[in-house]
Formats: sequence, structure tokens, C-alpha cells
Amino acid sequence: MLRLFCPLIALGLIFCLHHPFSGAQNPREDTWESILRDPLLTPQDHTVIEHLRPWLPAEDYLALDKAQRRQLLHYGANHFLEEMPVSRCWAPDTPMHVLLAFHVVEDAARTHKNSRKANQFFERWNRTATNGREGREQGRPITLTWSIVPDGTPVPGNPAIGDSDEPSSLRSWLGTLYGGDAGSPENQPWFPLIANLFDTIASQTGITYRYEPNDDGQAISGSNRGQTGTRGDLRLSGHPIDGDGATLAYNFFPDHGDMIIDTSDSFFENLSNNSRRLVNTIAHEHGHGLGLEHVCPIDQTKLLEPLISARFRGMQFDEIYTLQRWYGDPLEKHSDRRNNDSIQNACPIELAAGNPAEFQWLSIDDDADVDYYTFPLTAESQLTARVIPSNLIYPEGAEDEQGCRASANFDSSTLHDLSLALLDRNGQPLATMDSSPAGSAEALERFTVPEQGQYFLRIAGDDSDAAQLYRLELEVREPAVDLTLAEFGISNESNGPANGMVEPGETIELQVALTNSGSLTAQNVRAAISAPDHPDNFTGFDITRDYGNLASGTTDSQPFTFALSGFCGDILALELSITTNDNFARSFPIAIELGELSLRLVEEFDASPEESLPPEWSSNYSGSGSGWSFSTTQSGPGNSASFAETFSSLGTSSLVSPSLTLGPQGGNLRFRHFVATEASFRNSDVGFDGGVLEVSLDGGAWEDIESAGGTFIEGAYNRTLSAAYQNPLPRRRAWSGSLGWINTVVNLPSEFGSRTMRFRWKLGHDTSDSDEGWYLDAIQVTGLTCATTKPIIRLDLNDGFASEFNLTDTAHLTFSPILPLARDLIIPLLTDGNGTPGVDTRAFSPLILPAGDTVLRLEVRPVRDNEVEGPETIRVSLEPDQVFPAGTSSAAITIIDTPYGQWAAQRIGRETPNRQGQDADGDGASNLEEYFWGSDPTSSFSVPLPNPRISGGFLQVDFPLQSLPPSSTIQAQTSTDLSNWTEDNVEPIASGFRVPWDGPARYLRLVYTEAFPR
Repeated sequence: MLRLFCPLIALGLIFCLHHPFSGAQNPREDTWESILRDPLLTPQDHTVIEHLRPWLPAEDYLALDKAQRRQLLHYGANHFLEEMPVSRCWAPDTPMHVLLAFHVVEDAARTHKNSRKANQFFERWNRTATNGREGREQGRPITLTWSIVPDGTPVPGNPAIGDSDEPSSLRSWLGTLYGGDAGSPENQPWFPLIANLFDTIASQTGITYRYEPNDDGQAISGSNRGQTGTRGDLRLSGHPIDGDGATLAYNFFPDHGDMIIDTSDSFFENLSNNSRRLVNTIAHEHGHGLGLEHVCPIDQTKLLEPLISARFRGMQFDEIYTLQRWYGDPLEKHSDRRNNDSIQNACPIELAAGNPAEFQWLSIDDDADVDYYTFPLTAESQLTARVIPSNLIYPEGAEDEQGCRASANFDSSTLHDLSLALLDRNGQPLATMDSSPAGSAEALERFTVPEQGQYFLRIAGDDSDAAQLYRLELEVREPAVDLTLAEFGISNESNGPANGMVEPGETIELQVALTNSGSLTAQNVRAAISAPDHPDNFTGFDITRDYGNLASGTTDSQPFTFALSGFCGDILALELSITTNDNFARSFPIAIELGELSLRLVEEFDASPEESLPPEWSSNYSGSGSGWSFSTTQSGPGNSASFAETFSSLGTSSLVSPSLTLGPQGGNLRFRHFVATEASFRNSDVGFDGGVLEVSLDGGAWEDIESAGGTFIEGAYNRTLSAAYQNPLPRRRAWSGSLGWINTVVNLPSEFGSRTMRFRWKLGHDTSDSDEGWYLDAIQVTGLTCATTKPIIRLDLNDGFASEFNLTDTAHLTFSPILPLARDLIIPLLTDGNGTPGVDTRAFSPLILPAGDTVLRLEVRPVRDNEVEGPETIRVSLEPDQVFPAGTSSAAITIIDTPYGQWAAQRIGRETPNRQGQDADGDGASNLEEYFWGSDPTSSFSVPLPNPRISGGFLQVDFPLQSLPPSSTIQAQTSTDLSNWTEDNVEPIASGFRVPWDGPARYLRLVYTEAFPR
């Protein structure tokens, strides 16, 4: 039998720091010899002392009073000489020398009998009222009955405990705590506490519990076994043991499961947390009644630690693991069967399409165990099955000669390499999943069922003679279209340099991949993207796409184009809506962050619990505060968290981060925390114990995060701490009460950006009651960065020539953004060359690319200025300080002069008199005449020669019509008064012109004209 004592953990942890003394440390043999000469010692006492003397200094024995020595020797006899020793746990007010002396007895006895292996177990039941005698087959489920003895049932005192011989008064004692009457136990208000305890253990193990309403009141004794209809296998009784402190209860090992609770201990009068003290005491003692022994270290993570804990309720992973090792798991007991080790004994599971099923507490309990499950499936339905091994890693071991400490870390994930197989109705494998290493999940994802019928799932381990706990997840989908969002990512950006991020105001092309995970082809898949929660921040361009038909198992990707506006660090929630002609409709959230969050600090608190805190983190406390340390009792994403305990006395515990900086645009702080502190039941805004978040900037004073300028985005303070019980954080907004695990996100303003900072999580507790405390995990501090980018504009030259002669012959440039822009953009141009926009061409008015347009065309139209310039060049480029140029770096536009201008520039030059009416060589002929005649405009010896003469009744003038410049004309005209000119009677001939000689006196002239296109 085992005995459980007062559980106040704070002092209990100190007690377990004791290191026993070895023989080499005890030279005072003569003192023990004098003790052994005491004539009152019995032979049994001598035997006990011989076992103790290498461990216990004689002066420590002599420091006990006579009654304590006698109790110590009885306790030693129980441990060294009896088959069912009592295990003790002590009250915090026990004198240290008494505590250490009794603890040495336990240590020495374990060494004497050899420590048992990890996950400590005494032995399993051999005979029960329901199953009879069937041996101690490891892993076989059993049925245990339990009863509550009537008041007056004899409960003989145990010499090793020193309790009274009073009969049981459990029922009446429970009535004083909870009310009720003298009627049947099942009708009392306290009964559900006990019944629910057994129901919970049954749901986690292969043990079936049946309440036995009858109990004949036979004495609590190892000889009065359970009998159906007479008394339970497990009999709950109670009588006075030792008053407040010390022993709370004790229990017999199998095959005797009787329990005796101390009805004189006020410890149980605290009914908080739904009587967690009483429930955990009964569960702890019943654990011994199932064969469980104490485990170490004392870190309040396991129910069967020597000191009871009220930080949790009921059995924890370590107890469930060991019980499944010896009694199997819950699904091994089904109908009238007690295993599921074959197809014939497969456990039936009810699966409904669309309703995923999860079974948490299952196991392969040894090297021969195999688990079979069976269920019907319809043809073309899809089955997903996952077997996920337990993943807790924690320090665990027996109590030994070094005290209550961990022998090693126990890794619950790799004890077996699990495999999963789907079998048809004939037991033939359809799919086997066994490629993942030990400790990793095996998964059969969306297997399409070939035909309707009964199927089997087989879970197997390897040749390890140990238990492997696992979780089984099952899901069935009926034949259907099932479109899922496979992935999405930025494939293009409107601004450069492209960085794979979205800056405020930038347009992106988002590639979105859809997968048809269903068993039917999706017909005419359409998708649209929108921002229903942020309509003012969303500008859509190409936001509806057709994916066509998607066959089962296929994936297709399409681009969506839109712009997002806002502030750096904003997270915009988009929505992708999918529809098909098959009446399938589903929406998926897509969160896009503006800018980039870069990690400045990450802490998961996953180091070894033997370490104090991570490097550069610090903890301090005041009053009765415990400070912060590693804990595996609760954890976020990993195996451990940082923890600060609350006490029913004044104090604080502070956890301080390393120094860090964010960046000029601020950032945010995220963390997960588990809050279990005392708070008002009557006023939901009042807390008694609680925690706050503070910041110190540039080494200055600590300020509350909100007072300093931070704002909560998620998981804000929920209560105000009361000043009524001297909480050191009075009237502060804080986290308080029973919140469980919550996420908190704090926006850190840009004013924090360039300053060094530290964060402090501070827990304050008052002088009243206390609860568990505050766990902290998964801390991330991120800084915001938004790159300075510019629209990417592509410059292309479509036609690089323009003509002053033919003004419809213009040059063309195009300016194109990579993606449409959300706002109008003024195209910033740079020009150089010997041509000037606005002089040689029409002015390049401010070029504006309208929002949403994908191209802007610029027509370069020359101005006919009648200046001799020859070919001119205007080079056009984009201002790189305002846009990110792409395409042609610069575009050269050539402006072609008129034919005369080209001739004059080449023959006369640009500096000398070169206009048409000027005479560059002073020979009396204008430049234009020389152009038409083809003479040298720079030589006075080369002049036009019309050579007028009389020939055959005509005045004939020569002109080389055959060499007339292109796009030009020449006319011969006559006038009698030099005012009115006419071409009448003027006849062009091969060598020039002629007019009749007869008639009135007249004048003759030649008119030279450049013919410009209209």
C-alpha cells in the first residue's frame, strides 16, 4: 500500500534537494553501536537499523524524539521487510530533520530492492470480481468494480502509518463538505466527482470501471476481495489518520485496491477548481491501486510524483502511458472483447462522411501488439488516415539513493516506428504507409476507395518491448469535387527593384494554384479575389480567372492582378472565392502583409529544464515571488515554456528579455501565454493575481506597454487588478483569471524604431488565495521594413524617324508599366541631343499614364521651322530617380529636314547664309534657284543659265526639267504689268519653256516651289 501526504509543492521541491549519506560519509559507527545496545529494540528493529546505518547518520536518528524514532522503525520495517510498502509525501511544516530521516528510509529501501525501470510500475491486477483469476497478462484490458464503504466499516490502523482504528466515516465526512443525506452514495452531490474521475481514466486506458452500489461493510483488509453484488474491487473508505498535514490518504497495491482517506485533514476543505485537491488525491492513490509507483523528478508534471500537485487535474501523460503499457488502450475493449489484435477482433469505428474522427489515447503496448480497426466505405469515397506518435519528452525516473531526481529524459515519440496499412475485406493490403522515421507521423491522404464494402486499418509497431502512444485521425469524404487552395505567391510586381514583397500602393500579380483533391472532375472552375474587409485598400485589375476543368488530383495556377494600399506592416485579409458548374462553392482567406517583417528576437523556451533561462534572459522577484524558470507542465509549440508561480502571499516575478532594436518603421511583439491566476467570480473585470507587459526604452524606466505607445492587436489585457489584497500591481490593467492558452500581438510604433528596448513580463500576486500561475512561450519580436521602390516603366521606340517635310511622318514612343498602376503616373522624361522638344517638335506635354492603363503612346511630330538644320536627334530616357526604367535605356528620334534643308545643310552648311532667298556665293542667284538648277551655291562661277532666245516664233527659256528636285515644282509665267502673272500660252518643252513671240510686250519669270504634302 502507498500513502499520500500534504501536497504544498513550494516547500516539497526544497525537500527533494536532500542528498542521502553513503557509508563513506558516516564514520560514526560507534554511535550506531551504542544505539543498537538499547534493550527496547526488537530483532526486527535491529534488521531495519542494519539497512539504514550506511545511509542515515546516527546523529540524525538521535535528533528524532522517541515517538518519531519508533515511527521511523515501523516505517522502515514496512519498506524493507513487507511486500507492499507505504510511500509518503510530507507537509510543508514538517521539521526538516524528520523529513530527511523518513526520506532516507525510502531511498535506502529502493536501493535494497533495486530501482524499477522508468515509468514505475509495481504489478498489475491478477484477479478481479468481473474477470476472475486470469494471470497478469501485460496489455490486457480489465474490469474493476468500485464501491464506497458504509460508515462504520472497520478500518484497522496500519503500524507503518500510525493512523487510528476508527471505522470509516467517509460518507458522513463528504456530506459535511458537500451536503447531502444518509441515502445511497450515487444520489449524493459529491458522487459525480468520484464517478467522473473513474470515467476519465477509463476513457484513457483499457480499464473498465463499474460502480458497485453494494458494499457489505466487511473490514478493509487484503483478504476481503471484490465480489459482484457484494463489494467492489476498489473500496473507498476514510477515517482520521493524523489530522492536518502529513498523511492525506493511503492505498493498497494490486490485487488490493482499497483506499483510506484522512477525514481529519482540513486540506480537503478547499473546494476550488471543482475540488481539485480531493480529486487528485483520490486519483493519485488509485494510481497506486493500479500498480503505479512514484516517479521523479518533482516538477509538478506527473500525478504520481511523491508530492501531490494541484496545478492540473487527474492523471497526466506519464500515468496514462504506463497504464496503457499494462492494461491496453480504450479501443481494445469493445463489445465483449478485450483486444483488437486481429482482423477478427477489429474494433468497429463509426465514420460519417464530412465528420473527421480523432482518437487521442491509443497505443501499441509491446513488441507483439497490433491494432485493427474496421469501418464501411462507399465506392469513390476518399479516406484519410493518420497515425501520430506522442511527442512528449520529459525527465523521468524512480526515487533512488540520490533522492527524487530524473534518471534521464524520457522520449515518448520514438519507442516504436509505427506503420499504417489499409486492408480490404479479405485482409489484403491496399496501401501501406511506413516510410517516415520513428517519432514521425504516417499518413494515408485521400485514398480513393475502389468499391463499397468493409475495410480494415492496421496500426503496427516494431520489435520494441515498450509502449508507444499515438493519436489516430480518420476522415472520409464522399465522392465529390473538392477544390483547395494549394499555394499562392507573388509572380510579378509593378515596382522595382522587385523583392518578393508588397509595398504600400504596389500592384502585384499573385499566382494562385488550385488543386482538385476530390474524386470527381470539377467543371468550369472560376475564381475571384476580393478584399471585403478592406475595400478601400484594394484596387482590382484582373481579379477573375477561369481555370477550366480540373480533373481529380490535378492542379492549375492562374495569375490575379491587383494593387494594395495602406501602411507598412498592415496585414490585409483577402478572400478567394471559387465556384464551379457542379454547384461547388468555397472561399479561402489569403493574408498579405505590406512590407517585410524581419525577426529581431525568437524564443521558444525549449532548452533543458535543468537550465535556468535562455542566454541573455533574466528573472528577478520580490517578496514571495518564485521568479521564472523552465516548465513542461504547459507548453506552446514546443515541449516546455517559461513559468512563474502564484502564491497566496505578496510578491512579484519578472522575466526580462535581451536588448534589441526594431528599425525605423516599428514592428510588433507576439507571444503565447497560459494564464491561470486568481480572479473575481462576481466581477469579470476584476483580477486578484495577474501579469502585465512592460517596456524600457534606451535603458530608461519601465512603462506599461500601452502607456509607452504600444497597442494591442490581439489578446489584450482582460481585467483590472484589485488593490484590496495588497497586490503589488494595484489598479493595473492585466491578464488575470483562467484564460488557458491565448495569443497576444502588440503593435510597436515607429517611435520605438531607432531605440534600444527590453520587454518585461511581470506577475504580481496578493495576500489572498492563489491559482497556478503564468506560462509564457513562443515569443517573437519583428521589425517592419518597407523598401523604397518605384514603378517599373518600360520604354520602347516604335518608329524613330520624323520628317519636317511630311508632317504626318511622325516618330512613336510607348511607355508601359509591368502591371497596371493604382494611381495616375506622370512619366518623367529626360532629353538631350541637337534637337529640342517644343522647338523642333511639338512640346512633350506632361505625359500622364492613367491608373489602370497598361500603355501610353507618345507621337513625336516635328515643327516645320524653315530653318536649315539637316537631320536632328532627340534622345529620350526615363528619370531613374522617379521610375525604375526597363526596356530601351534611351530612345533616339531622328528629325529629317525638308529636301531643301537637307541640300542646303550639306552644300552650303549650317553657319553661312543658307535660307532659300539668300545668295550664299553672291552670284546673283538665290540659294533656292541654285537648288533647283543644281548649280554650286558656294561658287560664283556656277550660276543658273536660263539662256533665253528666239526660236521659230517662240521665246524659249532653258531649264533642266529632267533633274528637278523631288517634291518640287517650277512654273514659267508672263505678265504685262509685273503685277498680274499668268501661265496662259506658256508651254513646257523638253528643254524648258516657250511662249509665242508675237503679241503684246510681256515679262517672263520662272517660279520655284517646294511641294509639301498636305
